[in-house]
Amino acid sequence: MIAALIHCAGMRRDAMARRGLAGQRGGEYIGAMRAALAGAWVALWGLTLATPAWSMGPNVVLITIDTVRADRVGCYGYRQAHTPNLDALAREGVLFQTVVASAPLTLPSHCSILTGTYPPLHGVRDNLGYSLGDSPPTLATILKQDGYSTAAFVGADVLNPRRGLSRGFDTYSAPFRRKMGRDNPLVFNLQDLQRRAEDVVGDALGWMSAQPPRSSKPFFVWIHLYDPHTPYGPPPRFRALLRDPYDGEIAYADDAVGKFFGYLKEHALYDPTLIIVASDHGESFGEHGEYTHGYFIYDTTLLVPLLIKPPLGAGVGHRHTDAPVRTLDIAPTVLQFLGIAPPSSMQGRGLLSLILGKTPASPANAAYCETYYPTEFGWSALRALRSGRFKYIDAPKPELYDLVADPQETHNLYQTKRATALELKSQFEGLVARVTPKEPPLRATPSPADVELLASLGYVGTSDPLPAGHPARPLADPKDELGTYKILVSASQMAAEGRCERSIPLLTRLTQEQPALFLGHLTLAKCELATGKYEAAESALDSAVRLRPDNLEAIFYQGICQFEEGRLQDSLSSLQSIAQLLHDEPYVHFYLGSIYEREGIAEQALTEFQRCAAIDPNFEAAVFKVGYYLAKSGKFPDAVAEFKKVIAMDPENASAHHNLALAYAKSGNDAEAQSEFEVACHLKASFCPAPDQR
Repeated sequence: MIAALIHCAGMRRDAMARRGLAGQRGGEYIGAMRAALAGAWVALWGLTLATPAWSMGPNVVLITIDTVRADRVGCYGYRQAHTPNLDALAREGVLFQTVVASAPLTLPSHCSILTGTYPPLHGVRDNLGYSLGDSPPTLATILKQDGYSTAAFVGADVLNPRRGLSRGFDTYSAPFRRKMGRDNPLVFNLQDLQRRAEDVVGDALGWMSAQPPRSSKPFFVWIHLYDPHTPYGPPPRFRALLRDPYDGEIAYADDAVGKFFGYLKEHALYDPTLIIVASDHGESFGEHGEYTHGYFIYDTTLLVPLLIKPPLGAGVGHRHTDAPVRTLDIAPTVLQFLGIAPPSSMQGRGLLSLILGKTPASPANAAYCETYYPTEFGWSALRALRSGRFKYIDAPKPELYDLVADPQETHNLYQTKRATALELKSQFEGLVARVTPKEPPLRATPSPADVELLASLGYVGTSDPLPAGHPARPLADPKDELGTYKILVSASQMAAEGRCERSIPLLTRLTQEQPALFLGHLTLAKCELATGKYEAAESALDSAVRLRPDNLEAIFYQGICQFEEGRLQDSLSSLQSIAQLLHDEPYVHFYLGSIYEREGIAEQALTEFQRCAAIDPNFEAAVFKVGYYLAKSGKFPDAVAEFKKVIAMDPENASAHHNLALAYAKSGNDAEAQSEFEVACHLKASFCPAPDQR
């Protein structure tokens, strides 16, 4: 789940002289902004001289709270809300009433926020299989180059550094250990993949308090809070405060934001800091038959809050604007405040004119949005254009809505207002042509680990939604496949929660009714495999592979099934073929090591487990195996180091304590051995010595 203002007075004046205050796209505001900020430089210079830290310049803070509908926040008129800190921020700055996200998914939407570009340009179209490349530049890369200290603190693994958003950040805190289970390495613990708002904010405050006093660098801090995302589980105090757990999650996130603001105020940093609070996308509660987000692109999942508090002295008071804006306007707005010319890649527009109460947004400031999530199921992507009072959705069955007369988007006017529909369709096609590069970035093949990780976060997907050679036929409209989607999501969520026995009947019936549904067969196979029904799993996998012979995920699970059935050579062949294509997939090496272990080939088993642990140092089961085989080969000091790593990941791993004790004993360290034996005994009775051995 981000922003800034000026350097010290002299530095920023020099920078403005070199670059021009508002850059290429905001030149018309140079005079107005200079006049508005002239007093601010003096006030800020005088104010910050007395502060203990960050004394040389104003700063930028961007806070993104995941999955927040604008109409569920107090300052947007929701009476049941408990959001005092966001409401106070709105009273001190500018509230944008109509803010459109680029995509109803966390990763692509944040990429748009931080690059100021649409998904076709930055190339991240979905949560799965995509990562932000070396271009376009991000707000962090631009501000770092301009002399800012940059730090990010994120709340969920979906934004881990491998996704590409870490570019430009001196610190990118995403401490998701992705600990693998000892019994089933393919099962993730949800709590290992996300962290509470108070932990994220505490992390950010720890970083800030550790910075050197009177630093000459201003800071850019991005804080991402994930809590309002499903599953909704606010802390007890907020669950008791509000009946709706979603509202409770938003209230809890607001409370954490308040703690951060409190720190800024305590250290005289709040007033001179540019603060922006927004969300990446909204949430649906049954509108159009959708729950959560990602599947459709109606306004329930696209309209988000956006609050901007300019620095004190910028000549901006409380303001409420109805002019529609976009989340990809955030980055260019920050640069406009700082007097930094935006890169030519930025497709967003600075909002300084609106913030200063000048002219409304240009009619050309239409909003494009998309979701490629339906392609995970083999169905059509959805793309839309919001322009004026109308919204056009490009789909196999196109849609047109009058957002003034029908804000709930319940009456499709595509057939009755054909002239308007065709005009918006033409605008849509022109905008898409302008924002799409000639060679758009390609989707990478995601690993089975990524597929399972996102499933644990409630996101259903596969490793190749539209395989090469897909027949040239019209793709299904997601509207027509909503029932199938709901069954798949429900069954997948039950499976992720360890309730495969309940999901198997649903998936069995679904695959019988829709034998060509690849994801149905694959999900069924995973559930059968998880419950030890290997013959049934193999049958479902055969069906999946027949539908998509090159799907790596299906071949991977086929190899696991063969392994569990004792068909070690078949499993070895399947998994080796995957290893040649997915070199950095830890699961493949873990199961290859397990095959060699069963065959008694210790040296090769150790090699594969070491490869697995090198790729993912938090793969607990693999690190344990490395320690075991090092001890077995007599390398006890090395084994001690590995078992200590396991215990650091899971202090209650009794087997690790027991084996560490044995390694200590073999190394001649009897005192440490005795201590570890006692811990192992305390954790698991089977590791306690028999009465006659005590």
